[in-house]
Parts: sequence; C-alpha cells; structure tokens
Amino acid sequence: MKKILCFISLLFFFSISYAGLSVDPYVTDIKASPGSLYKGKYSVRNTYDRDINIIIETKQGKTFSGNGCLDVKNWLEFEQYKYFIKAGNAVEIPYTAIISEKFKGSISARITFVIAQEEGQMITILISVPMYVTVEGTQNIDYCVDSLNLYVRENNVYYKLILENKGNVHIRHSGSIEIYSKNKKKLLKTISIQETVPIYCGERRDFTETLFSKTEFKKGKYVAVFKIRAFGKEIVKELKFKVFKNSDIVELIKNKK
Repeated sequence: MKKILCFISLLFFFSISYAGLSVDPYVTDIKASPGSLYKGKYSVRNTYDRDINIIIETKQGKTFSGNGCLDVKNWLEFEQYKYFIKAGNAVEIPYTAIISEKFKGSISARITFVIAQEEGQMITILISVPMYVTVEGTQNIDYCVDSLNLYVRENNVYYKLILENKGNVHIRHSGSIEIYSKNKKKLLKTISIQETVPIYCGERRDFTETLFSKTEFKKGKYVAVFKIRAFGKEIVKELKFKVFKNSDIVELIKNKK
C-alpha cells in the first residue's frame, strides 16, 4: 500500500509547525567568506503527546551556475542525521556549512525533517526548509524589471511585475508603490512591498498583487511609482495610467519619446 506524504514549506514565519512538529528558523540566510566555516543550528520541537524519532535529509538547492554541479553533502554537514525527541520537548540540531574558496555568488540547500514512521502508519509527516548562502565579496547584483503592467479583474485593479535576475545571487526584493494624481502633484496612496519568495540566478519570476479597488479612484489620470529594492540596489519605474468610469477600463499611457 502506498504511503502518503504530508509536506509543508512556508516562507513568511520565523518558525514553521505542522501536525506536531515545528522547526526554527523557517529560512536560513547565511553570509560567509570564501574558505570559511559557518556553524549554526536548528531547533526542532515535538508537540505530540508521544515520543518521536526524526530523520534529517538534505538536497542541493538552486545555485549559481558558475559553481558547477555541487553535491550538498560536500559542503553541508550535520552532527547527526537522526534524533529522538520526547513528547513536548525540543532538540537543537547543529550543522556546519563549509564554504569553499572556489564558491562564488550564492548556493542553496533544502533541509527536510521527517518523522520516522511507526509500524502500520500510512502518513509521513515532514517539514522542509530552505538554506541560502551568499559568498561575501563575490556577489554580482544585477536584476531588472522585465515588464510591468496593469489589468482589471472583478472588483480590483492589479499590477503584474516581472523581475529578471541576471546576477549570481538569489534576490528577495522589497519596496513600495506610490500612487499620485496627474503630474505627481498629490500623493494618494502608498503600498508596501514585503520580501517574497526568491528569484534565483538566471531566472525570471512574476508577481501579481492588488493595486487598488475599482471604487477607490475616480475617473482621471494617475502615476504609479514602483520602487524595487534588493541588496542595496533600487530600481524606480513609473507607470502612467488613465482610469475610466468605475475603473471598468484602466488604460496605460505610453510615455512620449
């Protein structure tokens, strides 16, 4: 009979928990120099009313291609790969990341904590968390806005932002959007862009979020200023648009050449 896997991978909490198992931190973002060792630890808690055994599994994550084909077992080591945790208790799980002098940009891994199955058990509970390593002094920060558009759906106007990462490190952008009246005379609304899922080296990713509701702005012309930040670099893009009655139609205004 087939086993059923229960998998969870969340990116927006300091720790994650599922079905009696919790892991802290939820994401590990390491900055280390070439030729160095980084020592860290995870805290894994058993909130079941029974004792459990957990098994640690590692997998190579997306990595800058200039590092070649890496095997996670050659640069990431755990002191143990199996732990016994009593009901209601937690254990600290040490690890060492070995940063080769040849590493450049960023490397990554995925760490999975699996509750060992008992006899006859049908469901395997596991939590998987990412680990990112930025190799200090070797970063090439190079990302751009590939496209930026607006569209209307149901009761909202949305923006669709596509970012391309041309550099050698993963990025998680943040920033803000400021909406102004025509000619930027009056600031009407500010929207915060929170850090999101990463964009890996050599990849593009699109992000779609609500810009405003259909009843929020009356008929007229507006300017949306997008300020995108990552690794200390900021990109500013302006989007001029025209709102028709009830925002049933939103038209982009092309800049004059």
